[in-house]
Amino acid sequence: MKDERRVRGLNFVFSGGTAGIGLTAATAMARRGAAILLLGRDGERGERAAATVRAAGAAVAEYRAADLTTMAGVGRAIETIAGWRPALHGLVHTAMTASMRRVDTADGFERAFALQYLARYALNRGALAQLARSGDGRVVHVGAKAPAGLVPDLDDLQFERRRWRLLAALMSSQVLGYLHVQAAAQRWRDLPVTASIACVGMTRTDTAREWPWFIRALYRLFGASTERSAANVVRLLTMADARPANGAICFDPGRFEPTPLCLEAELARRTWELSDRLARERGLVLPATPHA
Repeated sequence: MKDERRVRGLNFVFSGGTAGIGLTAATAMARRGAAILLLGRDGERGERAAATVRAAGAAVAEYRAADLTTMAGVGRAIETIAGWRPALHGLVHTAMTASMRRVDTADGFERAFALQYLARYALNRGALAQLARSGDGRVVHVGAKAPAGLVPDLDDLQFERRRWRLLAALMSSQVLGYLHVQAAAQRWRDLPVTASIACVGMTRTDTAREWPWFIRALYRLFGASTERSAANVVRLLTMADARPANGAICFDPGRFEPTPLCLEAELARRTWELSDRLARERGLVLPATPHA
């Protein structure tokens, strides 16, 4: 299509791309001839996914094991990405959690915070030089629409004082992601790197496999297909000029309408600095922002 950039032979990494929305988006990029790296925890499923992407027409399709629930695992994933290709044209985050009970990671973080927010923040920071080196690097977060006005409690992100609830934890991680993308667009404005969010709703994936049967039934009956939920992810990766979507969010998965994020700048700054500190306290060395 004339309004798409040519992605044949370009390099794209999909975190959590071995199933669901991530695999569907990766397959769509493979049909355009892109080179694909899938990151995930299940080796058998990962190799099957890589074969699927390869069969769809990818220039290259590979799977690498990655545990993104800890900063040590994120560090190894950053090294894996760096060893795969010197330049990245896209980094897509689709890894999510939906456990009905509280789970804390080996780093001592609540799992939704660790996987759906801090790992994304750290991977973006770690891969930034490769994204900039491509001349048109795009970061896309797959997220969800959070309630208007929700502000994460930066003094209690691990729900140590508050009672943990699944929805509260999930939505907090989403808003933290909003703040990161908004701040990244500002901090990286002199680099050829853009950051955006594609929201999805109820989707027929195995994310909810641990949920009660009646919720799983609702997903089967009313959930969208992964193709529909992945459409805006693919659009953000392939649009001819991604600058209008930089620092923006597509709230409606059924329409492509990037809306600029306009959250409190001071809150975004504090979130960035806190995230940097937490990652470093767990041993992850984050590089300085590369020069334009």
